[in-house]
Amino acid sequence: MSKRSRNELIFEFIDAVRASQTAVDMLDEAVGEYLGLHRTDMRCLDILDREGPMPAGQLAEQARVSPAAMTAVLDRLEQKGLARRVRDTEDRRRVLVEVTEEMRKGAAELYGPPEEAGQGLAMYTDEQLEFLIEFLRRDVAFQEDRMRRLEELKTRAATDETPQAE
Repeated sequence: MSKRSRNELIFEFIDAVRASQTAVDMLDEAVGEYLGLHRTDMRCLDILDREGPMPAGQLAEQARVSPAAMTAVLDRLEQKGLARRVRDTEDRRRVLVEVTEEMRKGAAELYGPPEEAGQGLAMYTDEQLEFLIEFLRRDVAFQEDRMRRLEELKTRAATDETPQAE
């Protein structure tokens, strides 16, 4: 049994999550710097790698960047051989963006092969892994909710700064 109170455990858990997020952020920043990529470039590669090919507009929306900024991102990623624009095989009028095999090889070299992450998770039971997956999914939803809240605050602040007609 832990001698810590529930509140102490909750705060320690939150602190551990924050420390993990910071460590991931620092590693991603170092990898981006090594590759000469912007933070947004890295985010777009991650989205594409997780979700698969998608139209540039959808990627821009998910990465929270303007269409003009997305064009610049894709130009940089294509120049470095990490992503490419391809015709949709089902609708030849549509262009999709996808990561390249070079990107996947480079990611395995920089971050380590996926099997290494799996080794660190081998100590957990299936039930514990299911719990962790659920926690992380709920955390993503929580963070997305905070982004919506921030957007509302920004909108409200912009409205408050708008001069009112007398």
